[in-house]
Amino acid sequence: MSNPQLFVAPEVARTGIKVRMAVCEVPEVKNRRNGSLEKHITEVIARLKIGELLGSPVLKEYKRFYDELGIADALSPAEHLLRIIERTGGIPNINNAVDCYNIVSAETLLSIGAHNLDAIKGNVQFKRTTGDEKYIPLGKSEPEKVLPGEYACMDDEKIICRMDIKQCEETKIAKGVTKFIVYAQGNKETNEEYVASGLKNVCENIANFCGGKCEIVEN
Repeated sequence: MSNPQLFVAPEVARTGIKVRMAVCEVPEVKNRRNGSLEKHITEVIARLKIGELLGSPVLKEYKRFYDELGIADALSPAEHLLRIIERTGGIPNINNAVDCYNIVSAETLLSIGAHNLDAIKGNVQFKRTTGDEKYIPLGKSEPEKVLPGEYACMDDEKIICRMDIKQCEETKIAKGVTKFIVYAQGNKETNEEYVASGLKNVCENIANFCGGKCEIVEN
């Protein structure tokens, strides 16, 4: 199976959304993060200035965009993580791969997601929604409707992430997965170099803490 390509539709790019993607391979995704990843996460959290980050123009732009689409209660992944850190002092242990990118999201404010490559059909595309797309949110078993005029990360048959808010159930990164895509997404308050740098940080984490390797997909 060839690796997917990444496409960002012009109407999505015009909103300021920027995306970079990599294909990663690890020996096996594990539920628990190891001591070295735990230490790294603790060190990153110790230097975060939560109050400043929560007032960042990047997070304000995500919020403005959600409000424009009528999704008033949504939080970007980075803001969600920062609120958890503010409340608990740490980030949840999902698994070693997800934890590798969640800590980068909290530090950079980029929206970062990953999807099991075996469940991806065709290429990865960021497009405006029509409202007719197939979408089963993470943790659900039945499809849910999406609003027309949003955007989504899709493969050739389904939404794999509704905007940057919630991914689908079929492509989740779970224990035992060995190959997946990961992408970093910014908005008009971030430039292309910043997004690329964030993705590079994720790939370095996966190499250092999961024993894996990542190949950047050229847009």
